[in-house]
Amino acid sequence: MSVFNQTIDEITYKSACKKNSNAQKKIYELFASPVYNLIYRMVQNRHDALDVSQDVFVKVFTRISQSQSVESLGFWIRKICINTTLSFIKMNSHLITNVDFKEKQIHRDTHETISSLEFALNKIPTIPRSVLWLYEVEGLNHQEIADLFGKSISFSKTNLSRAKQLAQMYLTQNGGGYEAVQ
Repeated sequence: MSVFNQTIDEITYKSACKKNSNAQKKIYELFASPVYNLIYRMVQNRHDALDVSQDVFVKVFTRISQSQSVESLGFWIRKICINTTLSFIKMNSHLITNVDFKEKQIHRDTHETISSLEFALNKIPTIPRSVLWLYEVEGLNHQEIADLFGKSISFSKTNLSRAKQLAQMYLTQNGGGYEAVQ
C-alpha cells in the first residue's frame, strides 16, 4: 500500500481549499514525510529534497481546489511531487552526480544489508534510480513512468533494467548479495 493512500476528513479538505492555515498544516503533517522520502529517493540529496518538498507544498496549497476529491488527494499530491522532482532533475541534471564514495566493507546482518542497499541506490545514476523507485516502491507502471518523463515505454523498461543491473553488480561485487535486489 502506498504511503500516499491516506485520507483526510471532508471538513479539513474543504477548509484547506479555502486557504485555512490549520487545515493546510494537518495536510502538511500527514504528507510531509512521504513527499520528502519520495523526493530524496529520486535526487539522493537531503538539501535538494527539502527544497523540492517546499516547492511541492507551495503547489499543493495554491492548487488544492483543483484536486478531484478528498479520496484521491494523496495520489494527487504524489503526482505533483513526482512532476516537480522530475522538473528539478531535468533543470539541474548537470549538477546531479553520484558521489564516488570509498568502498566500504559490507557485512551480512540486516542493518548492514539495508545500509548496503542505500549505498547501492546512491551509486545508480539519477534517471535509472528514479525509474526504479517509481516502479518498485511507488507502484507506477511503465506507461505511467514513460508519460511522466515524456518518453516511450521502452525508456522506462530499459532504465529499470539498468538500475537493477547496476544495483546487482554493486551488491554482488561488494558482498551484498544478488537476492537483495530481486
